[in-house]
Amino acid sequence: MEKIITDLAIVAAGPAGLCASVAAAEAGVQVAVFEKSSIAGGTANMGMGPFGVESRIQKRTMGTLRKEEAFRRFMDYVHWQSDANLVHDYIWNSGPTIDWLEDMGVRFAGAMKNFPASEATWHVVMPDDGSRPGARSASAMNRVVFERAQELGVKFYFNTPVQKLLADGKKVTGLIAKSDDGTEYEVSAKAVIIATGGFGTNSEMVKQYCNYTLEHDMFDFLVPGIMGDGIRMAWEIGAGHGRMEMERTGGSPLPGAKLGKYPQSGMFRNAGAIAVNKLGYRCCDESVLQNTSVAGNIIDYQKDRTMYRILSSSAIKHYRRNGPDFPNEVFHDDPAENFEEEWEKIAAEHPTIAYAANSPEELAEKISMPVDTFVETIERYNDQCDQNYDDDFCKSREYLVPLTGKKFYALRFAPGAYGSLGGIKINHKLQVITDDYEVIEGLYGAGSDVCELYNGTYYYYFPGNTMGFAVTSGRMAGGYAADFILDSEA
Repeated sequence: MEKIITDLAIVAAGPAGLCASVAAAEAGVQVAVFEKSSIAGGTANMGMGPFGVESRIQKRTMGTLRKEEAFRRFMDYVHWQSDANLVHDYIWNSGPTIDWLEDMGVRFAGAMKNFPASEATWHVVMPDDGSRPGARSASAMNRVVFERAQELGVKFYFNTPVQKLLADGKKVTGLIAKSDDGTEYEVSAKAVIIATGGFGTNSEMVKQYCNYTLEHDMFDFLVPGIMGDGIRMAWEIGAGHGRMEMERTGGSPLPGAKLGKYPQSGMFRNAGAIAVNKLGYRCCDESVLQNTSVAGNIIDYQKDRTMYRILSSSAIKHYRRNGPDFPNEVFHDDPAENFEEEWEKIAAEHPTIAYAANSPEELAEKISMPVDTFVETIERYNDQCDQNYDDDFCKSREYLVPLTGKKFYALRFAPGAYGSLGGIKINHKLQVITDDYEVIEGLYGAGSDVCELYNGTYYYYFPGNTMGFAVTSGRMAGGYAADFILDSEA
């Protein structure tokens, strides 16, 4: 077994681990990072950018949200059922973290909204080639941070998963890792940071702790390798059990939970696409579904955790003429283009998810929904459109679009998730603690492994929150760990 001595050992090289490594190395400590895959960046390589308040970029784009307001809104949203000190420190450090990344060389397209009711907190990363930002843009950020870590002398061990943590009582002393070529490492470290990205791909943990069955009633991103390794290892040495949940959204179970392959699906995000459950009843004010986290909650409550969004040929013509209800600053594909022709193809390819029919009756039969109830729901809704008042859910008049015409369309929606949240109990200094709130000396957590801020509903009114917590908590944890190491040497 090969022995390694370092000041700080970091488990995983996702955005939290990368930022932790740079922050610690900048403070002057020796850092080694152990990553099970062959590349750095983790789940963030699929994302677009982190949350931040009062960054230079936000101020330059005339952003009006301030830290104090963000804190109050966040805590009210979670009913104060989160660590207020941690939420405060996260928000107060979020803008400086964006500035820190920008100074490092990360280029941001701006501070953007994800939907009209959200705030411009989403610092979308500019791709390396200067093209329009989109999915996977954040990989450019990960590259910059990784290169900065290397400049600072951080040592990376790829294809080297950590097997377990080493501890002496309530003090971490290092870890055991084993590379894919069979080399075993016994790592002696003064501090360890866990940043393995959660448990979102571990079907057993998702079922046990969140009561969902992956690919049945929960359609996660399923990023390979996100198996809860760090959580398990922390628990083994006495870490407390933090609140665990899926970062729930509302999405369609099209293959791989990827709607982006089908731009026409964007039509069903409009507020005029009514939301109907399997019993045939409308179930909400559809305008609230622009927040996909709220959508996830609504879907989760319905029979079989299923909701259908309904459109008709008249509604398609309305949106083709007037544009979408909820324009997006990042995604620009026109979902109305060739909708009718393309949706027929999609419905033929995915007959249990996407539907096209010549009447409400035929659509209900295809969905296996009570025909009379569904037809009555459509007729009632159209009457309310004629009256210009939604007597059921008080949806704004501007979104009352009748569903008439020769064709009717439906898309099935199910609970989705960007990943998992929580698992390891921490304090607001990002120190791992026991269930009795005792500190495990030298052990820190960052990112999704420790993120239990949201109390059941991801706060998507501040877009970029999860990646924002990853980079900001990583930077904070790296700083705290460095302080601990340097103080112990004094």
